[in-house]
Amino acid sequence: METVLYQILFVLLYIVLTVVWLSTAVGFPGNWILVGVAVIIALISKFSAMTWGYLLLCVGLATLGEVIESTLGAVVVVRRGGTWWGVAGSVLGGFAGVILGAGVAPPFGSVALGFVGAFLGAVLGEFARQRRIEPAMRIGFWSFVGRMLAAAAKLSVGCVVLWIIIVTTWP
Repeated sequence: METVLYQILFVLLYIVLTVVWLSTAVGFPGNWILVGVAVIIALISKFSAMTWGYLLLCVGLATLGEVIESTLGAVVVVRRGGTWWGVAGSVLGGFAGVILGAGVAPPFGSVALGFVGAFLGAVLGEFARQRRIEPAMRIGFWSFVGRMLAAAAKLSVGCVVLWIIIVTTWP
């Protein structure tokens, strides 16, 4: 009976961790919260379930997710013919959208306006450079796609962190 209760508690923990992981999609630091939970599990289990190696792997993956999120949008813009004006506009527009969205409907407003801001910023940046609307709109579209890919990549990395926690701690 005690083992069944123990497993039920772990299933509940994993459900909560899954919600935390999914919160990454709406702008919360879900991957880092997962890492924090992994540290707590390691401390409670005296590093028997979650070892230093797994902890370092989780930290490395969460860091990789941040690097991917920070760079993938710019890489997509540049690879699709955008200039650094478009990249700068995308970054600044995305940041402005996140800030403005926080006041609209947090956290969903931040995410939605972050995507819109990245698009508009890239369009404005490219238009300021080229003075042509069609290429500016194309780069704005790719900025939006890059931001979506970056969010998906970060969410995927978080899924791996979640999987590591579940596999290493299942009773």
